[in-house]
Amino acid sequence: MTAGPRAALGPWAGLALGVALACGAPEPPPEAAAFEGDAHPALVEHGAEFERRVYEVTDGVHVAVGFALANSILVEGDECVFVVDVLGSSEPAREVRAEFERITPKPIRALVYTHNHADHVFGGRGFVPEGSGEVEVYAHETTEYYIDRIVSVIRPIISTRSTRMFGTALPTEGADRIVNAGIGPFLEIGHGGGELGLLRPTRTFADRLETEICGVEVELVHAPGETNDQLFVWLPEKRVLMPGDNVYRAFPNLYTIRGTLYRDVLGWAKSIDAMRERRPEHLVPSHTRPVSGAEEIDAILTAYRDAIQFVHDQTIRGMNRGLTPDELVEAVRLPPHLRDHPFLQEFYGTVEWSVRSIFTGYLGWFDGDGATLSPAPPDERARGYAELAGGMAALVAATRDALDAERFEWAAELAGHALRVEPDHAEARSLKAAALRRLGQRSISPNGRNFFLTQARELEGRSEVAEAGVDESVLQVVRSIPIRNYVAALPVVLDSEKAADMDLVVGFRFPDVDEAYTIHVRRGVAEFRPRFPEDPALVFETDSDVWRDVSLQRRGLPGALASGDLDIEGSRLDAVRFLNLFR
Repeated sequence: MTAGPRAALGPWAGLALGVALACGAPEPPPEAAAFEGDAHPALVEHGAEFERRVYEVTDGVHVAVGFALANSILVEGDECVFVVDVLGSSEPAREVRAEFERITPKPIRALVYTHNHADHVFGGRGFVPEGSGEVEVYAHETTEYYIDRIVSVIRPIISTRSTRMFGTALPTEGADRIVNAGIGPFLEIGHGGGELGLLRPTRTFADRLETEICGVEVELVHAPGETNDQLFVWLPEKRVLMPGDNVYRAFPNLYTIRGTLYRDVLGWAKSIDAMRERRPEHLVPSHTRPVSGAEEIDAILTAYRDAIQFVHDQTIRGMNRGLTPDELVEAVRLPPHLRDHPFLQEFYGTVEWSVRSIFTGYLGWFDGDGATLSPAPPDERARGYAELAGGMAALVAATRDALDAERFEWAAELAGHALRVEPDHAEARSLKAAALRRLGQRSISPNGRNFFLTQARELEGRSEVAEAGVDESVLQVVRSIPIRNYVAALPVVLDSEKAADMDLVVGFRFPDVDEAYTIHVRRGVAEFRPRFPEDPALVFETDSDVWRDVSLQRRGLPGALASGDLDIEGSRLDAVRFLNLFR
């Protein structure tokens, strides 16, 4: 998903993938080297988890599995129904709504978002079309903030890494195909979906909310885990627990390879403890199939939280013994009763990625070895490898030997050094692609598989995505993001070299929303201030939608000026120079 709508959004390219959303190579199981084929058989078998089906959990509770990456859950009341999580785009949401209408004709009067990830919130209009009446939208008080962070300071790199992790640039057939997404059949954005239909939260809470929705007693509980705004839904009369993304039939994504802030691992385990206290008789995750039976559910929740705490505690223990991250991933292994548990197979997160994230979360990037405190630059190290090998030809030959010996990690590393010395070396590119492809094919985690295969195809020049026009639904969501976010994101796209000798105070006024901001470009730094400057050298005044369109390069600055939609106080030449600083 690196082209299409994103290609037309100028410096904000890739934003639609950020809207669509809502991670190191796993060590293969011992049997991985024994199979031949283009995908790990356990991952292929795991696809049965996502049979396209609506399950009846208990009287009045149904869940749609396999229609998209996430599930949608229907809860029926006396005169109306509500839906927990609404998928990631309108197309599959409309399909699920049609399935729900076969169960009951009662109208949808409320939605509940378990958290901000796009595969749970952007299908709202598929369930509640325009003109179908008002609905309450329940969420944690921070959920809308996290939704609006799609205009973020690291959006471009997150978009690239998300494309690789979810495999949205991979084909649907052939050796490099999407097998499944570990917690769902596929990410619908780019694979059968794309129309966004966000309905924003209307009723929020901080810690806990007890209420009735459609006559059903509901408890919403803040439960940080995969996200800071995560909540779980508890139906006390029906003994139904909906854990959101804090529990699903795969090892939890304690760290995601697309990149994330540190996820509070112990906080995640404590959130599961709060679920256990309810003694649920039905477990309905927002990914993978539901489970019924109090004893089985208690065993699942206990094993899940124990696995999280085990990885946390044993990583800390190893850290305190002086182990580095590379050593820790060899030392921290789940005990057999957890390693073999069906809910803890590494179909999404992995123990290795989790260990590395916990180390970094507590100690930062430095592994404690003075040799790595200020290492030689990557290009110098690559030249050193080539010299030690006896030249580029020998380094490439060693890479070939490593590949033939099925030492794929080592082959990929050696090829990487060769490509730093000679970026256009055709055989080195081919060897690295082959090594990454084999790593992907051996991976039980679809996140790892997709990342490896996508990078392999990039090396081979086969990663392009078909161009497409800009979907109006994407623009509607983009334009709904607070204008402050657009201005506040400018500093991290400043070309510091162009601004090295500049000192310019610029004011922004948006009369339609009664907001004003400052950007002070000062010798290579752009400072954002949430107020209008006292003595600006340059002022942009326009409605917020106009500035969004200019920022997204949907409108040109000359056209906006000529139409009178944008006013500039100060030099127009300075205005052009200012805007050209941000790329």
